[in-house]
Amino acid sequence: GLPYGWEKKFDGKMNGFVYINHVTGETRTPPPTHGSSGTGPAPVQISAREQGSCKPGWRYAFNFCYYISAFADIQSHSGAQAACKTQGGELFWPQFVLESFFLKKTLNKVKISTHFFWTNGEKHSGKWDWGTGHPAFSNPKWSAGQPDGSGTCLAVYAHTGFLDDQPCETQYNYVCKTKP
Repeated sequence: GLPYGWEKKFDGKMNGFVYINHVTGETRTPPPTHGSSGTGPAPVQISAREQGSCKPGWRYAFNFCYYISAFADIQSHSGAQAACKTQGGELFWPQFVLESFFLKKTLNKVKISTHFFWTNGEKHSGKWDWGTGHPAFSNPKWSAGQPDGSGTCLAVYAHTGFLDDQPCETQYNYVCKTKP
């Protein structure tokens, strides 16, 4: 793997890969060989105030409970869905625009190993949706140049809180959501 903070991303203009450091903002074409080992930071404790009426390991906000996967706990989209179900929730789906930005702020403190986290969003029959029983997919906040057709599952770019279409088999951290 890459040192912590680095991501390998395909650049269509260059028709090749670039490496982006989301901590420093540096972009380069040769892969980085320096930096931390990628073991990542220790888990951040959740205060009683943050936990609210949620079970241990979950954070309360917007009348929901949110579980952020551990630094090294990365899954494909279907793996993340199954992990959330095991935790008693489902993959994140936004009911409020501010939820993604709350998570962005929280992730700045918590730290995840990937630069994206999975949502429940998927493309079905050419249309994006959040799944059965969720609000309609309307007024999405996309990252610049997205969706670009690179995938049929939706992830949130953790550094901005905006959506990005990604290949479903890619492994990312994930956020689960449930009612208290």
